[in-house]
Amino acid sequence: MADIRPKTANLSLYAIPAAYTLGILPHGYYLVKMMVASGGKWTNVAPRSNFDALKGKVPQEVWNRCFRARGAHINAFEGFPLFAAAMIAGNMARLPAKDMNFLAAEYYSAVYIGVRSEALSYLRTGLWAWSIGIPIWALIKAGEALNP
Repeated sequence: MADIRPKTANLSLYAIPAAYTLGILPHGYYLVKMMVASGGKWTNVAPRSNFDALKGKVPQEVWNRCFRARGAHINAFEGFPLFAAAMIAGNMARLPAKDMNFLAAEYYSAVYIGVRSEALSYLRTGLWAWSIGIPIWALIKAGEALNP
């Protein structure tokens, strides 16, 4: 008898450009916010020096929020190669689509910018560790599937 259940669509490869896009969004946020707050003093000549140069020249809360947005952007791009490799390896190993979709959905958490307290910062760190653990787990499962 033929299986008439609908197959689970594998969306995990689409998660690669989605993760990249989500990682670049905080950059756009802090770039625009700091340009407005500084009255256009943000320079593109040496953009990585802007935070140091503008500290004390924009409201502290704006600087803090933008600095956290920059951290979210950097963290996303540091983890991105591992995530992309995990999605590709998982698909090459033919891991089940439902597992790959779950891993892709669990990867990205956008809690970085809003955290202001020391206590909640540890929760944020835990979520970051979780998000890095997901592609590591996927790579291990792919390795097991490819090497029975």
